[in-house]
Amino acid sequence: MTSARIRLLDATIDVVRAKGYTATRIDDIAAAAGVTKGSFFHHFPTKEACARAAADHWGERSEAVFVASGHRNAPTAAARVLAYIDFRIAILEGPVVNYTCYVGTVLEEVHNTMPDLAADCAGVMFQHAKTLEPDLRTALGDEGEEAPDLAVHIQGVIQGALLIAKAEGANNKARASLNHLRRYLEARLKERLQ
Repeated sequence: MTSARIRLLDATIDVVRAKGYTATRIDDIAAAAGVTKGSFFHHFPTKEACARAAADHWGERSEAVFVASGHRNAPTAAARVLAYIDFRIAILEGPVVNYTCYVGTVLEEVHNTMPDLAADCAGVMFQHAKTLEPDLRTALGDEGEEAPDLAVHIQGVIQGALLIAKAEGANNKARASLNHLRRYLEARLKERLQ
């Protein structure tokens, strides 16, 4: 991928997280990427095409952040699940726009109007949920078949917490929400934590 293309994808993520998909203009993306509007159209035929590519880019970028977090190094499956939640709580720092989810932000706006873009964003979100399934399956023991549903539930609570942060303009209520999720998971996985 060319550096201009990557800059455009990063800029799309940043601008959409700040302004929303609908309010974001191609001029905004090009300016944030430090390229001309012509350069934008060299890489993408439309704003939607760019946003769809940005969804995949977000998934890759996010996965790298989660790998680097070290939560997957905890000694047991249950501890890894809780370490994941702890990491999600820890990143709720600074301006809300710095920790909101690109694919969640886009889905809030386009879920019913742009099916291809919505499907790409949903795919990234559900793929991320799948990364929790092996540890949840192990940690749940005899109830391991619930892992896919619980993984999606976890993502739902996280996305809801991020929406609450946007509503509040701060992280207090989002942190409280994720702390409740952590306590629920801790109680649910208690036997596997010992």
